[in-house]
Amino acid sequence: MRPIGVHTSIKNSLINSINEAVELKCNTFQIFLHSPQVWQIPEFEQEIIDEFKSLRELHALNPLIVHASYLINLISSNPKTIASSRYLLKREVLMADLLGADYYVIHLKDNKDMDKNEIFAKTREGFSKIGKLEKCKILIENTAKSKITSKIPDLIETFNNINNENLGGICIDTCHLFAAGYDISSDDGISKFIEESNKYGFDLIKLIHLNDSKTSAGSEIDRHEHIGKGHIGIKGFENFLNIKELSNVPLILETPKKSLQDDLKNLSTVREILKKLES
Repeated sequence: MRPIGVHTSIKNSLINSINEAVELKCNTFQIFLHSPQVWQIPEFEQEIIDEFKSLRELHALNPLIVHASYLINLISSNPKTIASSRYLLKREVLMADLLGADYYVIHLKDNKDMDKNEIFAKTREGFSKIGKLEKCKILIENTAKSKITSKIPDLIETFNNINNENLGGICIDTCHLFAAGYDISSDDGISKFIEESNKYGFDLIKLIHLNDSKTSAGSEIDRHEHIGKGHIGIKGFENFLNIKELSNVPLILETPKKSLQDDLKNLSTVREILKKLES
């Protein structure tokens, strides 16, 4: 069965994320290790780590994805920010590896005052501080607006230029893809995405963040919407999820959430689409 899950909460306890995933009948899930808007990251007690790993195995939740903090900026013009970012990146990735995570997903920052080569060099240096990981692989996520990660050729170029042993591939977010100009609600947009992915390598896509978009194609604005309620629409997701090269890639929903009911509705919509495509 294709892995389908959502971003679950570690509020009050790391174990809460597994409880939510089980309640939603997911077979994969994604978490933050701490609030993505603060620099502090907690140390989890070994007892909690062991319980987390044991419960995850019990409920067969695979893969486990950890999402990076939004504060990490390896190419900031401020040396202090770079130092803090390198430290937090290393702490997060090592913790993800300790928890047995399969993937660690990161948005790489752009810098309008730097050319690509300088960005690649600084990012490469930041990644080099991590050290060799046991299991976890880092995925670079596409973005709605960036000269290094919004277009498929640029995203793959960035991946190839960082060239770190811990890099495992890329994550495609459908909202970001749409906002970056790939109108996957249309046949032409799907064809453009398939053509570019074929040229640069479908095999690098290890994860999909499945989100609708509040804004129109090419807006370069990242605003997630419930599945089928945005500009991509049900037909767009039917087209995208029907791409055979992506048929086994895990799906994680990051749709708006006020309660678990929102996740249930979005998961139900995606499951209905997949059921229709399989029939």
